[in-house]
Amino acid sequence: MACCPVTIVITGGKKLPELEALELAYNAIQSGAACVDIGRNVFQSEKSSAMIQAVGAVVHKGMKSKEAFQMFNDL
Repeated sequence: MACCPVTIVITGGKKLPELEALELAYNAIQSGAACVDIGRNVFQSEKSSAMIQAVGAVVHKGMKSKEAFQMFNDL
């Protein structure tokens, strides 16, 4: 990491609507994060399996949040 020599983890917060949680993940990755740590917004989603797949697409495939939200809805 060129800017920060230590790992930064953002934690906590309330359950967000799925699109907002995906936007948070997308913005973190676009800002240089290597990964995201999302718990509540996956486990409290009515479709947790679909949500983790959508988050994975944002992080590992560079999918935009709205595309990932569509994927979430389709699963």
